[in-house]
Amino acid sequence: MQTEYTLAEQVLTGFGFPKSTELGVKVPKKTITDNTSLTSNDKQLIKDVLKSLVWRYTIKPETVNIPVFEDGVHVYKEIAVLHVKVKDNTKTKQLCKLLHQQIPYPTVLFVELADNVCVSLADKRVNQVDHSKLTIEHQYDTGWVDVGLKEPLYVDFFSDLKFETCSVVSLYDFYFSLIQKLNGLEAAKKTGKYSTGVEEDLTPLLVELEHLEAQLSTIRNKLKKETQMNTKMRLNVEAKKVKQAISVIQTQI
Repeated sequence: MQTEYTLAEQVLTGFGFPKSTELGVKVPKKTITDNTSLTSNDKQLIKDVLKSLVWRYTIKPETVNIPVFEDGVHVYKEIAVLHVKVKDNTKTKQLCKLLHQQIPYPTVLFVELADNVCVSLADKRVNQVDHSKLTIEHQYDTGWVDVGLKEPLYVDFFSDLKFETCSVVSLYDFYFSLIQKLNGLEAAKKTGKYSTGVEEDLTPLLVELEHLEAQLSTIRNKLKKETQMNTKMRLNVEAKKVKQAISVIQTQI
């Protein structure tokens, strides 16, 4: 009898991690909740949302031929790949952030909820006040992807989400390749087409685009409630400028 894989398992298998990187160690929830640095809210979050956690792969020089990277800002000696199962989709982003914070390595989270999957990454940098700690500079995720979703941009994204398409110059470059793929997916949600091989860091553009879209939404909400013609005209001018700025960024991504 053939085993039916969940989408998360399909994505993990499809990534093509070398056999030498396999770990397969189950991490009990108690291991996390026993951490004295966690607040009561953190512990409740783990209890309410986390179903199970398995450390599936470990990428480091001892398991694969990719050098470490350290420059005083980034420390990439090992990359942890975890399979996370959650109970529901509430507060999943907060749980991912907590896991990224608690694991002292750059981490790739493959999050599973029934027939949905979400890939989560975080740019961790050395805390310049306390060098023994890491600070999350930015958190990335694919959003929930449904098992039945066949949109070309998702098909192209998952076809590109492979070990063999990531840089092996260093562990930092490998992880940055993954960030670029998630950024490429985010850009594709705006443009309708997923592009491979993008070398520039799209993060600043995507952050600015998100800010502008929120700004445009705020202006539109004000317009719906505004009754003064002069104010409406001013808001329309503002909206036009923001839309032009959005268009410029969309041509750059």
